[in-house]
Amino acid sequence: MEPQYRVYIDESGDHTYRSLTDPSKIYLGLTGLVIKRTDYNPSIPESLEELKKRFLTYDPDDPPILVRRKIINRKSAFWVLRDAAVRERWDAAILDFFKNLSAQIFTVVIDKKEHIDRHPTDTWDAYSYSLEVLLDRIKGWLTLQGASADIMPESRGQREDNQLLAAYVKLRTKGSYFADAEEYQQTFLTERLLFRNKEHNVAGLQLADLLAAEQKLLTVEESGKPMPRRIGRFGQALNEAIEGKVNQYGRYLLV
Repeated sequence: MEPQYRVYIDESGDHTYRSLTDPSKIYLGLTGLVIKRTDYNPSIPESLEELKKRFLTYDPDDPPILVRRKIINRKSAFWVLRDAAVRERWDAAILDFFKNLSAQIFTVVIDKKEHIDRHPTDTWDAYSYSLEVLLDRIKGWLTLQGASADIMPESRGQREDNQLLAAYVKLRTKGSYFADAEEYQQTFLTERLLFRNKEHNVAGLQLADLLAAEQKLLTVEESGKPMPRRIGRFGQALNEAIEGKVNQYGRYLLV
């Protein structure tokens, strides 16, 4: 049986507990973009590549990959965005793309500083803990649809990927505080995670990459926590563009 949905996951921040006096290091956010596979293939990847071709120097053997940091810094193929007029048209096209995207969006953010202050002797791995909560919320929505999914996170390196896979396997074999193992197995059908690198040019992961930081900041803001930085003009517009696609349980702050 093939799962009907795929969950694309990207993070903003890191999972370590170092430098927590720095506000930019306190929060780790995971964003899951849940897309029906028949809606995704082939229209979403093809439309995203067409958008790139409209604005960027495009080599089909080495296509530009949408990476938020490179876009902000106008690096590599994104140097064209140094032109204010081009950047304005690009921003409008990206926002329009998200407005027309058929998806459910979930974000879980962990306040690592408060978590380690509350649990100094049994601090949980921030990424694994956040993944557990994220998948439980996604599982709840998929269960209401009578649907299943597989999961594609962005690869972060062999050690980190192995830790994440171990957390996922534990959910499917032992369950969690939120649900038993059988429920996870019925919802998430594959035994392994479908890790992909940025270089694989996966449309869903690129879209998750653009959303993760802005949804993390909005989650922190809505929770009344100290902000690592203000949400910028484009970030505000992006959050507004997708608001109708954010699940009613789709932004949550952990401590």
